[in-house]
Amino acid sequence: MIDISGKIRAFIDDSKRIFTISRKPTKEEFLTMLKVTGLGIIIIGIIGYIVSLVFFGLVFPPA
Repeated sequence: MIDISGKIRAFIDDSKRIFTISRKPTKEEFLTMLKVTGLGIIIIGIIGYIVSLVFFGLVFPPA
């Protein structure tokens, strides 16, 4: 039988440990993460746009 209370207790203990050792990022760290995340979103968007253009060209070829 599954020991649900034990799993819940382990999850709570692990969560407490994570909150204990974690800290708020500095302004510099936050801005770096923001730049990297934004750049990643832009790159993925450009790749998606290029892929959609390629498939649009394959489905509706120029006359």
